[in-house]
Amino acid sequence: MRRAPAIVRAALLAGLACVLAVAAPTASARHEKGQSISVTGLVTDAQGTPLADVRVVLEASREVFSLRRLRPVLRDTTRVAAVTDARGEFTLTWPWDSFYNHFELVAGVPVREGREERLEELERTEITRRIARNDTVVTTLVVENADYVRKLRDFLATIDTDDERRVYQQMGTPGRIEERGGEAKWFYFERGRMFRFEAGRLVETAAFTPVPAP
Repeated sequence: MRRAPAIVRAALLAGLACVLAVAAPTASARHEKGQSISVTGLVTDAQGTPLADVRVVLEASREVFSLRRLRPVLRDTTRVAAVTDARGEFTLTWPWDSFYNHFELVAGVPVREGREERLEELERTEITRRIARNDTVVTTLVVENADYVRKLRDFLATIDTDDERRVYQQMGTPGRIEERGGEAKWFYFERGRMFRFEAGRLVETAAFTPVPAP
């Protein structure tokens, strides 16, 4: 009987080790199926200032070892979300299910890309062991790039005409805005479009060769 090559044996041993490692957090869990687990906390900027109206998402996944990729992968991800209040606080409730053995907490803000909306991720942290061992998890998410949030909100606050709202709904958030007097130009680099407004009224649309966003 031929012996398996050393590299194959090593891969199988590595796979077994990863399988055991993946299973460990679930094995240590003390929750019953359906039990409510509370995840609560605070979202701040780097200076500790609370950030309101930030979306916080708990991502629960099944982590398994992929023999094809020779590494752990996440699958069957499900999500629950909340929005921070004026004090930057949030609370999420997760119904325990031992099928899920990997948990990450994500803070972000919704942005438009064309007609679609996606979550612009600002901070992510893994809380697998904490959520497996505790009925309540308390954490703080620190957003280093809080200026992005403020600039996005400042831009959204300027949209007050039908033309501006229509372009935003169709195109999403501009890659760059140039303002001079009562004129504003919105550039969408990757889509090769420019829209020029005067006092909020669309007066020019131009096309150019799409380029990567600066």
